[in-house]
Amino acid sequence: MYDKLNLLVFRQPMQIIYVAENKMAEHRKMNNNDRRVKRTKKALRDALFELLESKTINQVTVTELTTLADVNRATFYFYYTDLIDMLQQIQNEAFEAFKNVIQKTTISVSTIEGFTEYAERVFSYCKENESLTRFIINNDVNNQIYTYIRQLMLTNIPNTKEIFSENNPAKFISNYVINAMIGVCIDWMDDGMKIPPRDLAELCANVYINGSYKTKQLYATYE
Repeated sequence: MYDKLNLLVFRQPMQIIYVAENKMAEHRKMNNNDRRVKRTKKALRDALFELLESKTINQVTVTELTTLADVNRATFYFYYTDLIDMLQQIQNEAFEAFKNVIQKTTISVSTIEGFTEYAERVFSYCKENESLTRFIINNDVNNQIYTYIRQLMLTNIPNTKEIFSENNPAKFISNYVINAMIGVCIDWMDDGMKIPPRDLAELCANVYINGSYKTKQLYATYE
């Protein structure tokens, strides 16, 4: 009798909480495109980027984040469960935006023209979203960037599956290319992005297709 009473007492509140959480999730999803929502989330995101320049995510508190962003704590918790959830949402949004960029590549990366088109889209995105790109790279967990980019290439760029096979040693080609692209992007941003995205893309395409020695000779006079 006691167990049945406990079930009757606690079941309904749990159902109410569950329904309320679902309603909030639906409401958040519906309002993600609202201008005010975008401004608020951007303020929180920019504040987080600023704080992470001198702290780790574990040292940041919701209070200092919302104070810097000039946003109420309640508003923060309306969109995120905690700071880790915020990190994950930012990463997911960035990956989705990057996916849209990659999907526009229509030529096989087995040619200089095709790889240049792909690389230029990548570098242009990074330049237009420098703070976000740095944030994603610096806060990458479990090498998600590499895994995600590789999957995007395999599913969205023509003939990539044939080039980046899973078989040894061919699978190491994708490791080389993707990690090289990430490294070049980091160095390029650290250098102030002086080289235009198109020029840098052509350089990377020549290295990828012709090899580093021939490309070095080709670009010996580049300034």
